[in-house]
Order: sequence, then structure tokens, then C-alpha cells
Amino acid sequence: MAKVTCEVEINAPVEAVWRVMQDPTRRGEWDFRITGGRFTKDGLPTKGAQFVTAGRLVLPYSFEMEYLAVTPCRQTVVKLIKAHGVPVAAGAGSWTYLRDGEGTVVRTAFRFELKQPWRFLFDPWLMQPVMLLVTKWSLWKLKRLMESKKVPLA
Repeated sequence: MAKVTCEVEINAPVEAVWRVMQDPTRRGEWDFRITGGRFTKDGLPTKGAQFVTAGRLVLPYSFEMEYLAVTPCRQTVVKLIKAHGVPVAAGAGSWTYLRDGEGTVVRTAFRFELKQPWRFLFDPWLMQPVMLLVTKWSLWKLKRLMESKKVPLA
């Protein structure tokens, strides 16, 4: 199973960063992997709420996810319910938010496992470094978005 962990420091209040990151309809604004998203059950980030995110590589794909734990402005933990269009068998992850003066440190950690035979061919020697790079790019894009003043901070 591949594991990815990274973090970013953002010069914006934790409440504003939380709002943007936990809104699946805004995920495409900062996550390079995602083109859109929506809640499918319970339209707020609460335990048991579900959401779907969609993206496109060569072909379109989507992930159905469920919140396992939510501590507002501190941490969320999600698990993969089902993947469509990509050979992902299982996955889970978390976002942790740390207040740093006027700013925020966001830590993301996730694990995923590819289906056979893809697991043997690509996971973790190819997928782990690729997903780490894309996650770092996404957090950099989030930082730019949050620090651009295009997002209301209050």
C-alpha cells in the first residue's frame, strides 16, 4: 500500500482554509487531480457525510468518499467507498490543520492500494512518487489561492 504525507504553510486563517478544503464543490480550484465534486449525503463535513470527487486522466474517473471523523478546523479523516474509472482498490486519508499565529499549517496523509495486477506493476515504486508530487503541487496551488485574497478570509 502506498503512503503519501506532506504539508504546507499558508498565510490565511485556519477557518478560511478549512472552509475551502472541506467544500467538495471547490476542490477543483486547488487539487490538480480533481475537476469537480459534490456532497452526496449530509451536505456538511460531518461524521458519516459522503461526497464524490471527479477528475480526468486519459479517461474520466471519480471517487466516492465518507468522513470517518471530523473535528472542525482541526482534522478530518476520510475513507474511500468506491473508485470508478481507475484501478484503486482501497484508500483512506486525513487533513490536519494547525493554527500558526495568523496562518495555518495543513498536513495531509493518505494511503491507497491499487487492484491486481496494477498493484504489482506500479504500487508503490511509481504511484507513490507520482502522488506525492501531485499532492505537493495541489497544496502549493491551495496556498496561492488562499493567499491571493480571492477567497474571503472571514
